[in-house]
Formats: sequence, C-alpha cells, structure tokens
Amino acid sequence: MKVRLREKVQKLVDIRENAVFLLYAIYEVCYYVFGVSRINTFFDTSHITFAVNLLVLMCLTFYILTIHYTLEQFLVISFGMLAGLYAYYALGLNVLLIGVMFMAVAKEISLNNFIQKDFKLRATLLLGIILANRVGLIPSLTGLRLGTITIVRDSLGFGQYNITGALIMICILEYIYLNFGRVPDYGYGISALVIILTLILTNSRGSMLASIIYVCLSWLCQYRNENYNAFLTFWKNKFKYTFVAFTAISLFIVSIFNPESSVWQSINQLTSDRINILNQYFRTFGIPALPQQVSDYRSAGTIVMDNVYVTLAIQYGIIVLALFIFCYYVICKRAVDEKNFAFVLMLQALMIFGVIESTFFIVGINFTVMMIFANLKPMDFRKVEE
Repeated sequence: MKVRLREKVQKLVDIRENAVFLLYAIYEVCYYVFGVSRINTFFDTSHITFAVNLLVLMCLTFYILTIHYTLEQFLVISFGMLAGLYAYYALGLNVLLIGVMFMAVAKEISLNNFIQKDFKLRATLLLGIILANRVGLIPSLTGLRLGTITIVRDSLGFGQYNITGALIMICILEYIYLNFGRVPDYGYGISALVIILTLILTNSRGSMLASIIYVCLSWLCQYRNENYNAFLTFWKNKFKYTFVAFTAISLFIVSIFNPESSVWQSINQLTSDRINILNQYFRTFGIPALPQQVSDYRSAGTIVMDNVYVTLAIQYGIIVLALFIFCYYVICKRAVDEKNFAFVLMLQALMIFGVIESTFFIVGINFTVMMIFANLKPMDFRKVEE
C-alpha cells in the first residue's frame, strides 16, 4: 500500500516537473530563436514573442493558483509579482514578472532533473542557431573591438555577441555541474576548446571568465580535493553574501568614479569604458525606489549598462534590487545547507558574470533566478564532507 502511494506521489511530482519544464522550454525556445537570434532580420518576430510570452504567462498564472505556499513564500511571490507588474508598466519589459512567476511554479521541483533537461535543450538551440548561421540561413552580426589589439567579433547568428557568450557559458556550467568533480579528461579538453573559440570569435569575456572559474573549481575538486575542501571550509559561510557584496562594490566604484583622474582612466580602460558609462547613467538618473525609464546611451539605440548590480539599482530601483539580494541570499544559504556545493559554486561564477554583464537577471539566460523554492538536494556524489 505504502509502495503504491509513493509511486503515485512520484508520478504526480514527475508530471508537475515536466509541465514546469515544458513551459520554460517554450519560453526559452521563443527567447533564443525569435527574440535574440538574427532570424528577426528577415521578418518582424515581435508578434510571435508577444503571443508566446502571453500564453506562458497565462499558463503560469493558472499553475500558481494550484500550488500551496507557506506565508513567507506567498509574501515573496506577491511582492515580486507586484514589482514585476510595475516594471512592465514603467519600462514595457516583462523579464522581471516572468522570472518571478517561474520562481513560483518551480517550488520543490528537482534542480538536478531540471538542469539535465535544460542542458540538452540549450545545447540543441546553440548548435542549431550556429549551424543555421554557418550555412547562411541566419546572418551574423560582426564588428570590431578596438584596443591594444583590434578584434573582429562574430555573433554566430545571435543579435549580440555577449548573448552568444552567455548561452555558451550556461551550457558549459550545466555540463560541469552534471559531472562536477568527475569530468572526464576529454570533457575538460572540450570545455577549454569551446572557451578559447568563444573568446576568439565573440570576445565575450565576462561569460568566459565565469566558465573558466567554474571549470577550474571542478578540476580542483577532482584532482586537488584537500585544497578544494580547505577552500570550501573558509568560504562556505560567506557565499550567501556574494550578491550584496558585488552590489556594494559596484555601486561604490561607479559613484566615486572620476573621469579626470589618470588612475581612474586606466582602470576604466581595462573595463572597456564600462565604469565611465555606468557613472554617466548614475549621474543622470540616480538610484530610484521603483523602476524608471532610462535613455539610450548617446543615442546608440540601446541601453548600455554592463553590470547587473548597477542595472538593477538604476533601471529597476532599490526595491527590486533588494528582492534580488534577498533571493540570492536564500538560494545560496539553502544550497549550502543541502551541501550542494557544485550549485553554490555555479551561483558564485554567475554572480561574477553579473559584474560584467547585465543579462544575469533574465530567466531565459540565468535559470537560477527561479530556484529559490526548488529542491536543491545534490546527487550523492556531489555531497562534500565538512
């Protein structure tokens, strides 16, 4: 009787997890194929993305109404959805709202099962779009990155070089996570080759820095376990403060930047003018309580704020920034409590990525945004003794 009951419960859990992933997959395919690939140069894809996003939002709303939440979870979700609705009203962007709603439906789903499915989906999307680009079905965006060495950048079929890098990064991180500390030698070799090729072709440095860090941590766990355990012993109780630390550091640097100082000019040059651009946004728009419209950078047709912590502060406001600080504090703490250090370290790598890129908070790129209430238990081989 108990066995049958467990089997029925497991079937219900599997059905729910499959339904959640199906909705996420629909959103993700739409985001990459019609939202950020160069297929939109052939026809207007905005009607498709709007229709798909509306369908996904309707399904998510229905799903949320069927789930039981604790009072604390209900308050977090309600607060996040209100912030997301206001952001949509003020900015015309649904990324915050849809991220919070995926967070709500991901309650108690298995992180490991989700990553296994998501890795296959992302790898298929990545290879499909790049292949379509290489055979001439989808055009590339090409440009120059000027500096000590002039680099020709190729988007490989995507609408922006760093979007290509971000998708490749997540594929690498998910592959390493699924094999953390047990990656075969050829796996490390392929990962290194992909990172080098991505740097050569797209020159997406933030995403590849995060990839390098995570690959190295897995290698350290695998071949230098004593050093790895010493590293965890020292840092494990501090990981939950990473998001707030990067927020404080980013905002402090941007606020005190002095374009007249030769020292600051040298630092700014190393960051490809990022600090100067962010400082101009900071001086012009400040840090509001609620989301606000910000203008294109120097009429370039796009908002250029390549730091998620500053982007959230200036464009989305203190209240939304505080929501992210709270969520990543909880996610990191829960993952540490579960001893899922492979996931904790993935979160740290992604937060380093956020220092250089602003796409961190888009759930289609960074799925960890939705994992605050998920089942974060690791597979047995990932449990690290304290």
